[in-house]
Amino acid sequence: VNLTFTPLAGVFAAGNRCMIKPSEFTEATSEVMKKAIAKYYDEEEVAVITGGPEVGAEFTKLAFDHILFTGATSIAHHVMRAAADNLVPLTLELGGKSPVVLGRSADLQKAANRIMAGKTLNAGQICLAPDYAFVPKEKTGEFVAAATKAVETMYPSGLKDNEDYTSIVNQRHFDRIMGYIEEAKSKGAEVIEINPTGENFSQQPHHKIPPHIIVDPSDDLKVMQDEIFGPVLPIKSYADTKQAVDYINGHARPLGLYYFGEDSAERDLVLNNTTSGGVTVNDVVFHVAQEDLPFGGVGPSGMGAYHGREGFYEFSHKKAVYTQTGSEMLAMIRPPYGEAFRKQVAGRLKR
Repeated sequence: VNLTFTPLAGVFAAGNRCMIKPSEFTEATSEVMKKAIAKYYDEEEVAVITGGPEVGAEFTKLAFDHILFTGATSIAHHVMRAAADNLVPLTLELGGKSPVVLGRSADLQKAANRIMAGKTLNAGQICLAPDYAFVPKEKTGEFVAAATKAVETMYPSGLKDNEDYTSIVNQRHFDRIMGYIEEAKSKGAEVIEINPTGENFSQQPHHKIPPHIIVDPSDDLKVMQDEIFGPVLPIKSYADTKQAVDYINGHARPLGLYYFGEDSAERDLVLNNTTSGGVTVNDVVFHVAQEDLPFGGVGPSGMGAYHGREGFYEFSHKKAVYTQTGSEMLAMIRPPYGEAFRKQVAGRLKR
């Protein structure tokens, strides 16, 4: 819902009409939005088109003035190719593996509270969710304990029947995330399930996965290659902050980056030597909630930005208009070119 109505505000502010194709993964929500929009807007102002991937494919072939796509990087390639046929400008809001760098000066429990709140928000199914975390080598065990305490504090009654903790969107993504966990276990990685009340998740109709931490997974595991988009947090121990910076720079540019700590020199090292769509310091995700900051990705995590004033600019065409003066002082620039013109040219060349 947020990913529909937030950009729609910028679209309207810039004086546009709009066609919306919501995700086929959330059919019920899409139908509610379609009915609500139809109640208050004429179809000539806003039209909502529902359907599967084939509808989306046809949608992106239309000669719009602008296309905003929010989704997976793999699908964005197809959207961009389709838009290219009509030379339609694009805004791409994608995702990626948004890292956390936990500095040695950070308040460990406070940081764990905020990281796990971001990781369990919508069960990790948000584009800016912290994907993996760098933790000082000597504090790995302490961080795991703090993260466990954070989850237990947020969900003291458990997870399975707790409406505050949501499900994975469908069976395919449930199987994908469980596959990350099972592969990590089979390859000998340390996998910690955070299950506050020891519930049995093996028999359930609603696709809930408790938060998991994977300690120092190898980079060949899929959990370190794919955007997780779920409640699994790999942590990588580090000895030196530059080690974390080099790792981040060796991978695709993320949508978000999160630094925790009070060491300004370390913070500047991380922020000045990495590239990401946006940054939140001493929390996660929150830069997206600031309406006076642009929200957008860079490279594989997206292009363009919106929110607030940036949305107005993004969905506008900057049309230049010039009205000439009534004076004929500029007649000398028209043929035939005489001495006055030559003097003007000579004078300008000497400047």
